[in-house]
Amino acid sequence: FVSIVCRVLRGHRLYARVCLKADRQAGVLRANASHLELHEDPEETAEALAQELMLMAGWRGLDGVEVGPRGDLARHLKAAM
Repeated sequence: FVSIVCRVLRGHRLYARVCLKADRQAGVLRANASHLELHEDPEETAEALAQELMLMAGWRGLDGVEVGPRGDLARHLKAAM
């Protein structure tokens, strides 16, 4: 199983890092861990990231996104989904 760490930019600024895996059997994009960069707002970041992850899932032909419990952004991202 392969997962990738995706660095997420807003404009020219890094605001989050997410460990992603496309789980084709379950039909979901798994965000196994999500981390907020320093000085970023967790709720605002989670809302923006949730939208981007749904787009990514759609591009991969997956039905949705599942957020795992690891990382300081995880609970905010889960709430935003």
